[in-house]
Amino acid sequence: MLHLEPGWKLLLQRGIRRGVRTLRREHDWLGTLGALTGIFILLQLLGLGLATATAGETLLKERTELQLELRAGTNDRDISDLMTALQDLPYVAKAAFMTREQAYDRARRADPELIGFLEEYGLSNPFNDAVTVTLTSLEHYRELLGTLEDPQWQSIVDPSFLSDATAEQEYVEGLMELTKGIRSLVLFVLGIGTVTLLFVVVNLTRTRALSRSEEVLVERIAGAQTATILLPFAAEASILLLIATIVSFVVTVLLATAAPLLVPALGSGGVLGELWGMVRIILYSMIPWAFLVELLLIPVIASTGAWIGIAPQIRSPRIAMS
Repeated sequence: MLHLEPGWKLLLQRGIRRGVRTLRREHDWLGTLGALTGIFILLQLLGLGLATATAGETLLKERTELQLELRAGTNDRDISDLMTALQDLPYVAKAAFMTREQAYDRARRADPELIGFLEEYGLSNPFNDAVTVTLTSLEHYRELLGTLEDPQWQSIVDPSFLSDATAEQEYVEGLMELTKGIRSLVLFVLGIGTVTLLFVVVNLTRTRALSRSEEVLVERIAGAQTATILLPFAAEASILLLIATIVSFVVTVLLATAAPLLVPALGSGGVLGELWGMVRIILYSMIPWAFLVELLLIPVIASTGAWIGIAPQIRSPRIAMS
């Protein structure tokens, strides 16, 4: 727990009280509060974009189940040898045999239009027996393909799978690089937004210090400590930042909650429903910590901005008359 010396504790209490009184007396800070709230909403929406990029990367990594179609006429011994070899690989979490009938039922759930077409024209089951392989991570995709290129398995696994899987892997890796690029871009813009927030606080303090230049001058002539002059301005900025943080969080949470209504594709049955579900899981775990971090940063940003904003007034030769 933080312990302050009696003198500093009294100085801090007086500074906060003066800042609160000034805000209650003057109302020219409403425009600044609106600007701060807008910046916080933008930063939090960028945080939502960061969560979306993370969710996309997580979903891509979870797409680790592969369906290896077997050649027609493959006997049980060859299938058993293949499954044993796959299960012995350290990066394979599970390998299971799937009959052509089970493959047909799976395709019915995944692509009902295809199955509807087959049934409409009375076409037979086009699928072969298969082995489903679940990897521990998508990063081992290429390693599995390298193993299956062994001549022993090429006589069992349908060769068309290898070319299709290679193309799919390159596509998935491209998507993962895209999500990483988006995440880096969002972090860069978050940094710019944070600097912009600091500049707004600096401008706020500088403007209010200029409007109360005579008060600052009298304090300097009276020999007041720098902290005595700084704390009221830092307290004002902290209060405005706190209000802006709370309001912006409420707005952002409402927007995130209403997102499936505003964008139907984000609903449970929408194209992006699964992605949005993962985003919500990340947000539930991230929002409390993000809010806490913003609260902890408020006094840091307020004090830094207030010091930079009021420094010209304190160091002015016209003020240093004492």
